Amino acid sequence: MTYIYTVASLNINGIANDSRIRMLEYFLWTNDIDIAVLQEVTGPHLVSIRRYTKHANIGTERRGTAILTKDGLILTDVRCLPSGRGIAAMYNGTCRVNLYAPSGAGRKQEREGFYNVDVPYLLPATQTGVILAGDFNCLLSHSDTTGQRNYSRAIDNLMTGLYLYDIVGTTSTRPMFTHYTPTGTSRLDRIYISPKLQWKKQRVETIVAAFTDHLAMESSYPIPMYGGGLWRMNTTLLDGAGFRQLLQGKWGFWRTQKKYYPTTMM
Repeated sequence: MTYIYTVASLNINGIANDSRIRMLEYFLWTNDIDIAVLQEVTGPHLVSIRRYTKHANIGTERRGTAILTKDGLILTDVRCLPSGRGIAAMYNGTCRVNLYAPSGAGRKQEREGFYNVDVPYLLPATQTGVILAGDFNCLLSHSDTTGQRNYSRAIDNLMTGLYLYDIVGTTSTRPMFTHYTPTGTSRLDRIYISPKLQWKKQRVETIVAAFTDHLAMESSYPIPMYGGGLWRMNTTLLDGAGFRQLLQGKWGFWRTQKKYYPTTMM
């Protein structure tokens, strides 16, 4: 059988209190995320997220990275950068790399060194599929920002040398910005994939997360499963008239309950 699994990359902006952790948990459940790569992880709070296995790398800089996998998905060969700015692991023959690059114009040289020296340690030694995601804190294309482009030659050379493709696609006519500020928008958060994964891509979208100022990047891929596999709902059932009628009734009831909760998200 074939199982469609969903990958999401999100900068959680150092969330540390229980209410925001519950919002992250709700985000993962609602969007049915199978593998989540997180940046700006600052503490052990992720262990309280239910139904997910956590691999965190806080590191010496205390703004680390993590990979969460839905229970039942097993990662192998987990590698971590001492700084906490990178973590990688193998799953189903594909290497997943999660990065959180140094930010700010004043740290450009440090960021270039990060891509030239640190990131290669996380990459597989043999030819295999690669999904490289994270908060890159730099841009490669003018179309990825409405302001000034913070270009990185190092990451540009790395993507070219590894033959990795931007998951959004260079011909996309619809901008997919992930970070908004009073002075402009940019796509600091990106996902790159190997050529053999490019044609398997099912969809790509950005998702708003109420607990951070970054949008999540999400994509889905099919993988072959043997044995019982993992269950996923047949989404075509949502098109049925009976379901839509039921949802309309439930929606009216839910609206009356909103006053009992502190936020609409909760």
